Amino acid sequence: MRNNLLFIEVRNVMKQSVKKILALLFFGLFINPVATLDADDQLFGGSKDKESESNAKAEQLMVKDETPVKKLPKVSPPINRNKIESVIPVKRLPDGWVFRDELLAPWATSLPAVLTIVPDTTVEVVYTDESRTTKDGIVLPIKRATVEFNYVTRLTIERITLGFVNIDYVYSTTNNSDSHYILESVVKKIKLKDTGFPQLTAEDVIKHKVLMEYGTPKEYDGVWHNYGDENSIFRVRKLDERNVKVEVDGLQIADKLNKAIEDVYSQQGIEYKKRLMMDGIDL
Repeated sequence: MRNNLLFIEVRNVMKQSVKKILALLFFGLFINPVATLDADDQLFGGSKDKESESNAKAEQLMVKDETPVKKLPKVSPPINRNKIESVIPVKRLPDGWVFRDELLAPWATSLPAVLTIVPDTTVEVVYTDESRTTKDGIVLPIKRATVEFNYVTRLTIERITLGFVNIDYVYSTTNNSDSHYILESVVKKIKLKDTGFPQLTAEDVIKHKVLMEYGTPKEYDGVWHNYGDENSIFRVRKLDERNVKVEVDGLQIADKLNKAIEDVYSQQGIEYKKRLMMDGIDL
């Protein structure tokens, strides 16, 4: 009987001890939950710390991605004077006899055709012979002709000279009619009238009608402003304060003349002509 009482008393003491231990554990969890979370984090290898760090990095990347990228301004290369001049359109050089920007007679127009255009019907044709010596020492005549007339405007008095050359005469002396003479040059002497105030000068003409229309000359030798293209050579100079001279030559006409002289008076040309002459000899 005594042993049974002792057993019951021990069991009651153990129950009370277990209750106290459970109460202490529960009270500890309630008082310090953060410690429990830390313990859980350590239990799973600190995964929450790594996750929070990765989230922070992702947020930083998102902020960087959302930040607008500054675009560097485009810097255009400096424009030099040559490029500026190439953009400015320039007037085309005359391809023959031009009047008020209208081409009246292109290069190689025949003398009779030009005479029908000349405003002065009383003009006379002056024929001249020019001697030229080849590189082999052969002297040959070059047939030329000129027509001169005056043209008066409100501001100027123009003396116009049209030049012609007979290239066909180089090949055969029988080609001597007016129809064989073709236009090769135009010369103008322009005299400025008294315009009162302000008085126009030769410098004004060169500045406004030459430099500002035809651009920078290919060459300026101190006297002549020289221009040129594949068809014409254009030259302008100041004679004095009131007078300007303009000369225009057809390049293709000059090339045809030189070719004719080479064809006929070179050693090869002479031999070719002798062979043609031999056709008239019957042995």
